[in-house]
Amino acid sequence: MEGDLDLLFELVSRRSGSALSKQQRERVQQCAERLRGGRPWPSFVDELHGRQGAMALLELLASASVHKTDLFRDEPQLEALERYVLAPLAESGRALQLWSAGCATGEEVATLLLLLARVGANPASRVLGTDLSASALTQARRLTFSDEAMRRVPAALSERWFRRNAEGLVLDPKLSAQARFQQHNLVETPYPFPEVGTGFDVIVCRNVLIYFTPEAAERTVGLLAERLRRGGTLVLSAAEPILKPRADLETLRVGGTFFYRPRTEPVPEVRAVPPPRPSAPVPVPRPSAPVRVEVAAVETKSPEQEGEELFSLVLEWSAAGQPDSETEAGLRKSLYLSPDLAAARYCLGLLLDQRGLRADATTEYRRALSVLQSGRARPTPFFLNPERLAEACRRALSRLSA
Repeated sequence: MEGDLDLLFELVSRRSGSALSKQQRERVQQCAERLRGGRPWPSFVDELHGRQGAMALLELLASASVHKTDLFRDEPQLEALERYVLAPLAESGRALQLWSAGCATGEEVATLLLLLARVGANPASRVLGTDLSASALTQARRLTFSDEAMRRVPAALSERWFRRNAEGLVLDPKLSAQARFQQHNLVETPYPFPEVGTGFDVIVCRNVLIYFTPEAAERTVGLLAERLRRGGTLVLSAAEPILKPRADLETLRVGGTFFYRPRTEPVPEVRAVPPPRPSAPVPVPRPSAPVRVEVAAVETKSPEQEGEELFSLVLEWSAAGQPDSETEAGLRKSLYLSPDLAAARYCLGLLLDQRGLRADATTEYRRALSVLQSGRARPTPFFLNPERLAEACRRALSRLSA
């Protein structure tokens, strides 16, 4: 049985792009026990590879997914998205096309619909929600949420666009009519197209890639980029920064957060610049009379502040063509100046992870998680959710240990 389970886990891992954690393996095994109905394990696993077992495999993949979420999560990133991306797009007057990739039970779709309403977007705008789980999509289509899921929604929006029924708070039909849902696995192609045109104005894929292997995550980002229209915007979570330069995407930093857009120019080649040669000293004339010099007060920065500023710059430079070695050096210097900068520690682990240095990556993830759990973590503008960052560290550690 143990060998059959290993084959089952390998199949689910490959088809979902996720290195299964212990908890995911337990859920997959429980689901498989129910689906096989007493059949021998070898025949059940073999069946999953064919057409006859396609529906059972989808259910197993869904059992490995995580669908706990709420509306308006990570508010600072949403504020930047609304102000710097959606509001300018709404001014064009055309119908906008948005995609929530990995929409779970619909909270992010509802959030995007509310943001479109608040910026006055064309009512013909559409939001596509996709997810691997059929059961999650069944719930998402109802666009009905609990009080717990609604706790971050601004009161004005809640009062304007929701009504209460026996199941919870239901989104107004005027907005829910702008949503559509489709089952899709981000590890598989083809990817969805918008209702109008060939590319999406905005694709939001947050807290999905943290469950993927580095190879699957990199491939997924590339496929998402292909579905953006010219000038479109890709939104990833703060726990999923792009630390390696890409030929297809460039980084846009706005409102204390990072977005990504299709690159219109080739990645610049980064070369070491030799220091300038010293010029001949310029003689300084002596003053004919004594000069009174007033020294202004100079604002000094603490090492922690310097480390945080350097970390911010490293994230910008890394996606603009900076070599991995320089990104690593910049992150390490940030941590030398500010050892409790958990976000930089996590990014260093992520970079080492992507380079296949599993032991070193594990060390950095553990250090980041330790700082977060101790309460010493230094806040940074684009990593304002320490609980979610801690969860990303735990997910990475679980994946590497598996």
